[in-house]
Amino acid sequence: MRNRVAGIVLVSAFLLLVGASPASALTKVRSPLALTTNPVELEGFCPFPITYQDISGSGITTLVFDAEGNLVRIDVHPHGVFSRFSANGNTVVANNSGPVSIFPQPDGTDLVILRGRSFAADQGAITGEPFFALTAGRAVVVSRFNPQTGFNDFLSFDPVGNVTDLCAELAA
Repeated sequence: MRNRVAGIVLVSAFLLLVGASPASALTKVRSPLALTTNPVELEGFCPFPITYQDISGSGITTLVFDAEGNLVRIDVHPHGVFSRFSANGNTVVANNSGPVSIFPQPDGTDLVILRGRSFAADQGAITGEPFFALTAGRAVVVSRFNPQTGFNDFLSFDPVGNVTDLCAELAA
C-alpha cells in the first residue's frame, strides 16, 4: 500500500512539473426533478393500494459520471416538495424534500442514502416485509432494481431518526 501511495504522489508531482493537466475526474449532468403531479396508484407496499401525488415543489437531479463515462452517483435535491398519500378515505400530506444520493455498486445493487424528510417504500420481494414509510433523518438502503416492477427491491433498510409507518397512518 505504501508503494502504491508513493507511486501516486510521484506521478502527480511529475504531471505538475511538466505542466500536464489531467482530465476532469467527474462530469455532472443536471436536469429538473421530475415530480409525480398526476395521482399514481401504488400496490404491494401496504395491504391496500395507496394513491401518491406530488402537490408542490421543484428540484434538481444530478447525474455524476467518472472520466470513463460511467455513472457513479445520482443526486436528487428536491426543493419544497410536498406529497399526498391517500388510501381508505385517509390522507397524509408530507414534506418530501430530503436529498437523496444513489451510488450504483459493482455487484448491480444500489447504495441509497436518504437525508432529511423522504419516503421509503419496499414491496418486500426479497425481505418478505413490505412497507411504506416516511423518514426524518438519515436512512441507508441497499437495493436492487427490479425491471419487472420498475421499483427497487430492498436488501436492507437502516434508518437513523424518526420513521412514520404510512401504512398504519392510512389504514381504515
